Amino acid sequence: MNLVTGTETLRATNRTQASWLRSPQRVFLRRAIFQIHLWSGILLATYAIAIGLTGSALIFKDEIERATQPSLYHVAPVPQQVTIDETVRRIQSARPNWIAFALRDFDQRDQATTVLLRAATGKETPNYRMVSFNPYTGKVLFDRLRYAGMLGWMSNLHVYLLSGETGLLVSGWMGLGLLLLCFSGLILWWPGVQRWASALLLHRRASWRRINLDLHTVVGFWTSIALIIVIFTGVDFAFPGPVGNLIEVATFGSLSARAAASDVLKRRPPPSNAPVITIDQAIAAAYRALPTNAPPGYLQLPSRPGSPYRVTGYYTGTAPYSQLVRASLDPHTGELLASSDTRQQTRGLRMEQYFVAVHFGSFAGNGVVGTLVKILWVLLGIAPAVLAVTGLVMYWNRKLRPAWLRMKRTSQREETKSDEFSRAEATGASES
Repeated sequence: MNLVTGTETLRATNRTQASWLRSPQRVFLRRAIFQIHLWSGILLATYAIAIGLTGSALIFKDEIERATQPSLYHVAPVPQQVTIDETVRRIQSARPNWIAFALRDFDQRDQATTVLLRAATGKETPNYRMVSFNPYTGKVLFDRLRYAGMLGWMSNLHVYLLSGETGLLVSGWMGLGLLLLCFSGLILWWPGVQRWASALLLHRRASWRRINLDLHTVVGFWTSIALIIVIFTGVDFAFPGPVGNLIEVATFGSLSARAAASDVLKRRPPPSNAPVITIDQAIAAAYRALPTNAPPGYLQLPSRPGSPYRVTGYYTGTAPYSQLVRASLDPHTGELLASSDTRQQTRGLRMEQYFVAVHFGSFAGNGVVGTLVKILWVLLGIAPAVLAVTGLVMYWNRKLRPAWLRMKRTSQREETKSDEFSRAEATGASES
C-alpha cells in the first residue's frame, strides 16, 4: 500500500513539474500568483505611474538646475569682503521667522554657498528654505523653498508623496507592493520551455491586443532586475532601520557593529562657558579634521547650547554620497570629538551608502558613460508607467469589456421586451 501511494505521489509530482516546465498556465500556484499580481497591479497602478515618471524627470535634476540657474554655479572669485558667519547672520536677521541650521557647498570656490533655514515655529518639515549667496561679497543670489517650482514639486511627490514623513512611510509600503509585483511578474513571465525564446521579443506584426500583451511581458522581463534594485533602494529610504539590518545580516555583518557606528557621533562636548566659535572657524576646523581627499561640503550648525558642529566630507572621484566622512566638532574650541568614515564601516553600511547613486542613476560619473547610464535610468523610470497602462488595458480586454458588453446586451434585451410589451398594451387598448 505504501509502495502504491509513493508511486502515485511521485507521478503527481512529475506531472506538476512537467506542467510547470511545459504548460505553467495550468498550474494552480501560477493562477494564484496571477491573482496576486493582478490585484496588486490595479491597486498600485497610479502610484507606479507617478513614482516612475517623477523619478525619470529627476534623473537630470542637477543638470537642469545648472542650466536654469547659471549664476549659482559660476561665481567669480574676488577678495573676501565679508565672512560667511556675518553673511549667515545677516540672512537670518532679514528673515526673522527662520533659523539657519546648516550650510552647504562652501567648499566650491567658484559657485554659490547655500544656507539652509527651517521655520522658527510649527512642525519641522523637509521643505526647508534655501538661500544661496556669493561667498566673497555676501550678496544673496537666490532664495527659495526646497520644493518650490516644478522640479521641487516632483521631488516632493517622488520622495514624500507631498505629505512629509507620513508620505515617505506610505511610499515605503507601496514600494514593498511594487517589489511583490516584480517578483510575481517574473514568475508569470515563464511561458514554458517551448515558447520562452519568443517571450523575450516584441511581435510587431501581431494584433494590437497581442502587441499590448507583448509590451507588458517583454518590458517587464527586461527591466525586472533593475526595477527590483531601484525599488529596493527606495524602500530603504523609507525604512532605513529594518532594511539596513536586513542588509547587514545578508552580508554576514554585525548588527552590534552597525549600531556602534551610528552611535559614535552622539558624543557631546564637555560643558563650557566659552563662546561658540564662528562658522568660518568651524569650517577651518573641519578642514583640519577631515582627510584632504574628503573636503567638507556640509556643515550642521549647533541646534542648541552645548550641541556640536557636525560636518560631512565627501571623497573626491566617487559616486555621490557613496563614500564620506562625518565628524563632530566641539562648538567652543573646534576640536574633533568623534568621526566616522564609511570606508571603515561594515559591509552592509558601505553598500547602503551607494543607494542614492543607484536610485537616481548617478553612480557612473559625469562623463559619456555616466550620461548614457542616466538616459537608461530615464527609460527605466518610464517602464512602470508602461507596465501599469498595458496591464490595465489587458484587464479591460479580458474582464471589464466583456462584462460591459454583457450588461449592454442584457439592457438592450430588456429594452426590447419593454418596447414589445408597450406595443402589445397599445394594440390591446386600440382593439378594445
